[in-house]
Amino acid sequence: MKNSLFRNIILGISWKQIHFLLKIILLVCIIPQFAQGQISPTDTSVDNRPDTKHRYQFSLDLRTVRDDKLFVSTILPPVPAHLRPKNTVIYCMPRIVPGTYAIYNFGRFLTKFKAYDKYGNQLPFQKLNDNEWKIGQADMLHKITYWVEDTYDTQKPNVIFEPSGTNIEKNKNFVLNTFGFFGYLKGLQRLPFEVTIQKPAAFYGSTALKPVHSTSEKDVFLIKDYWKLVDSPMMYNVPDTVLLQVGSTEVLVSVYSPKEVLSAKYVADNIKDILIAQKNYLGGKLPVKRYAFIIYLFRGESLSGAMGALEHSYSSMYYLPEMSPHYLAQTIRDVAAHEFFHILTPLNLHSEEIHNFDFLNPKMSKHLWLYEGVVEYFSGHVQVSEELMSVEKYLQVIRNKMFSAQRYDEQLPFTELSSGCLDKYADQYQNVYEKGALIALCIDLKLLHLSNGEYGLRDLLKDLAIEYGKDIPFKDEELFGKITDLTYPVMDGFLRSFVSGANPLPFEQIFDYVGITYKPTETQSLLSLGNVELALDGDYVVISDASQMDALGETLGYQEGDRILKINGTEIDRGNARETIETLRKTGKVGDRLSLVIEREIQGEWKKLKLKAYLIAQEFTESFTLELNSNPTDKQLQIRKAWLQNNQSQR
Repeated sequence: MKNSLFRNIILGISWKQIHFLLKIILLVCIIPQFAQGQISPTDTSVDNRPDTKHRYQFSLDLRTVRDDKLFVSTILPPVPAHLRPKNTVIYCMPRIVPGTYAIYNFGRFLTKFKAYDKYGNQLPFQKLNDNEWKIGQADMLHKITYWVEDTYDTQKPNVIFEPSGTNIEKNKNFVLNTFGFFGYLKGLQRLPFEVTIQKPAAFYGSTALKPVHSTSEKDVFLIKDYWKLVDSPMMYNVPDTVLLQVGSTEVLVSVYSPKEVLSAKYVADNIKDILIAQKNYLGGKLPVKRYAFIIYLFRGESLSGAMGALEHSYSSMYYLPEMSPHYLAQTIRDVAAHEFFHILTPLNLHSEEIHNFDFLNPKMSKHLWLYEGVVEYFSGHVQVSEELMSVEKYLQVIRNKMFSAQRYDEQLPFTELSSGCLDKYADQYQNVYEKGALIALCIDLKLLHLSNGEYGLRDLLKDLAIEYGKDIPFKDEELFGKITDLTYPVMDGFLRSFVSGANPLPFEQIFDYVGITYKPTETQSLLSLGNVELALDGDYVVISDASQMDALGETLGYQEGDRILKINGTEIDRGNARETIETLRKTGKVGDRLSLVIEREIQGEWKKLKLKAYLIAQEFTESFTLELNSNPTDKQLQIRKAWLQNNQSQR
């Protein structure tokens, strides 16, 4: 009966009428989606997208800048009844984001906030604080709009460290740390986010994300949830990019240099070997398919007075001065070696506090030694392991960590520092890169010693990543027990003594495992170069303090501010100053002639001067001396070889 009725209905309509109905369906249902970028002839991923009703649909137009601000609008998903008490819901911007360890209150950069129902009627709202807006009639909520001011040139207090900030330069550059523009409805962070970026036709969006749809004037991204959105910075400008292939991983290098001082190709050429070294260091394969180095160069002084980078799981954002390409490339190389290793942790290994990060009231993990310390240790160790750095230079890197760690509270347990780094111990945070790296060093050598060189810190991280992985967090209080289960019973006491305890790290014992003699202090008679302190000023090595000058310094006539250009005919720069001085001290003899060419500011002009004297000896008290034992035992040599040579590909 149904088939017969259907046949009669169809036969009762002419082909002309059917054709007309199809046109109406096309106009009403399909063409609007095409116009909005939801359907593209080349976009095969559309059919796999979640229902648009249950995701955020953000829009940001980079072509329209007003008063140095950008307009943000979003179509919102429906709010379930249990998340709208008294028929209200709260829209949130982050108070803090992962990796910054600072309270920034990104909501304070929003203005002209408005909420609407689907008919365009405004809904009532109340601003609760810098980062939260309570919206009434939540069952009717359909859309939110607001304007966002950037942070790079703001007049607001509490300046944001620029790699965590935002930049709006009309027709030039846009740095879109996504957490500075996009928020979420409280309780609905796990829904997908569709982000549409309207852009000038000549612009390219540098990001680790791949758009589901892209044209010359628009990119559309579909992102799993708010945590992934926050983890995905973007930079839009006329492109200067290079794609590197490192194993099976595609690496994007993107540079914005206002005066075109630095190119992406120059950076790529200078970091490719360290990326390949890191791939080899991790056993020949990287755990990500795509990674992006996003580099913004600034001129003059930065608002924060700082420079650096912010790590993300699949990218890193850099904010560096526009200076000599050689200096910039080396700086990026050094920082990249650290940031790139964050593909290990916290991406593939993290605690519940990281996995379920609360952007308004975060609880910090106790294990910054794992997230930052291990990564910092690996960034130096990979270079000696892959023969990009000499053993002697690497030992100096370790010594520098020891010197730097002295500036912080040596009695503070590292787990306490970590959990209190936002407030109580904020002034101790930088020690995660100093003592944190030394903790990682000690764990590595302890494991190698216990396993006769067969199992080290890299092996432990692999096993922990298998045990947990990026989707399964560990409990802070259970980590030491899990490490002990995977390794040796003695590791429990070791971790509780030196990571969660206040005991000083056992350097003498640790270095003895690999036949290195360690002395906390040692008096030596060394050749003097005048006993002045040197510092870096841009590309120059300068005398920063001449107050403790010895007899040789008096003879040479050093003055603070002098730029050292040559020592015994060798041109000096930031890259070779330490090595040149150390070589002179090792090879020179008392009575040898010392000649320097310096540049001194005299009556507003820089003039070159030649300084000459004869080398003298002076007693120095050296701290944290490390010396390779020339006659190590067989066991020490075995562990040393396992430590300093990369055997991961054979494991």
